[in-house]
Parts: sequence; C-alpha cells; structure tokens
Amino acid sequence: MGYRNSALYTLKYVASMLDEDEEFLRDCSIGMFSEDGCLSAYDDYPGSELSEAIVVFTEDGIENLRYVIEERRASGNAPPKP
Repeated sequence: MGYRNSALYTLKYVASMLDEDEEFLRDCSIGMFSEDGCLSAYDDYPGSELSEAIVVFTEDGIENLRYVIEERRASGNAPPKP
C-alpha cells in the first residue's frame, strides 16, 4: 500500500492558500462530496441539524476545488480575486 496523506485543511486555510474569497470557496464546495476530498467536521457535541459544519479538504480535495474554481471562472460565474 502506498503513502497516503491524512492531513485535512480548513476552508479558511485553503482560501488563504489560494488567495480566494472564503464564501466563494464555500459556494464552490457545495457540489463536492467525500470522494472528491471535501468533508464536513463538527466542533460541538452533541451535534444537531442546526450545528454549522466546518468544511475541510484533503490534498486531492484542494486540487478538485481548483478545477471547480477554473470552471466557474471560465463560465463567468466567479467574483474577481480579492
């Protein structure tokens, strides 16, 4: 079995890393799933449907997110970079 990075990166971290607006990235991530490298984490217990999830990405998820951003920019559905 090969090496697998198990690090997770928060939405805030990725927004800083990519120099993108955090809300724009949150919107881009809505269509992403765990197999795309986008996960939800919860910081409060017990969780409920009212609990706000923390969006986190794997390294593959960041690459997939970059692809979504490129597609949104190409179609004119993205804000200018901050």
